Amino acid sequence: MLNYLPMQKKIVSLLLRTFVSVSLIVILLYIMKGKYGQILRALKGTHIGFFALALIVFSCAISLGSYRLKLIIEAGENIRIKFLEALSLTYIGYFFNNFLPTSIGGDVVKAYYLAKKSSDKMGSYTSVFIDRVIGLVTMIFMAAVALLFVPGKIVDERVRRMIYVITAIAVMGILFLMNKNFARKFSALLYFVRPVEEKLKNAYNAIHVYKHHTKLLVQSLAISVVSQLCFFASIGILALSIGVGIPALEILLRMPIISAMSMLPSINGLGLREGSTVLLFGPLIGRENAFAVSILWLFILFIMSVLGGLIYGLSPQFKVKLKEVSG
Repeated sequence: MLNYLPMQKKIVSLLLRTFVSVSLIVILLYIMKGKYGQILRALKGTHIGFFALALIVFSCAISLGSYRLKLIIEAGENIRIKFLEALSLTYIGYFFNNFLPTSIGGDVVKAYYLAKKSSDKMGSYTSVFIDRVIGLVTMIFMAAVALLFVPGKIVDERVRRMIYVITAIAVMGILFLMNKNFARKFSALLYFVRPVEEKLKNAYNAIHVYKHHTKLLVQSLAISVVSQLCFFASIGILALSIGVGIPALEILLRMPIISAMSMLPSINGLGLREGSTVLLFGPLIGRENAFAVSILWLFILFIMSVLGGLIYGLSPQFKVKLKEVSG
């Protein structure tokens, strides 16, 4: 009975996330009704050279992100990890996120492997969490900074408001994680999570320690900026591969919103990512072209996932016990 309730919660969570993704895909397909022919023509006309270039640039973004993860792990857990290990973990993360859409996400697998290596489960999960937060916050702040230098009439008002909202949320999140006095203002919320209150406090203290790693944070942010620029560039190149161009500034402003929306509960952003791509890039290049770009983006994620699966299958040291991880 003790194991039944957690398992039931995981099944309900998976079903809800699946429902969200499937529902959004169905809605998107309905919205795109009548444009299927145009979408297929755009995909058939994809320039292989540009697509290959986008794949390479996207891979560069992954490599930079993996190096950032290596730095964070070594600083937070005082263990040595090779760059190829961090890179392999990143690709394996894509595999688990996209091919095994259960409660066992890519970040959980990374943390599980690191915990085996360092015998510090909390520190492992904290390192992976900090890496994810730095990547997301960097992307959001890049958009916010760009917005400061853009005249009001140039940027769509909806996009401007969305950037304001996600930037405000990011600032609040950073204050919460790095300022204990600010975090205490929300201590009343612990009443609703009594069963895991002690674990949450321990996790918060482990995360808060990174506040004192100033050099690491500066290095990680600098790497993240370059990594995000590569990621943004790959999306722009995908658009070029179907014969349309998206201004670099628009990619810089809109991609953080798409990424933030893709993090909402779903099967690894499926449906949310494609829908938000059509919503935000559709007014610039046409909804059919935006949808085609989202499919090519999904195909790149599929390729990364296949590579991750191969690495996982051929590397015994990365094997995980699924029951142990999910528990």
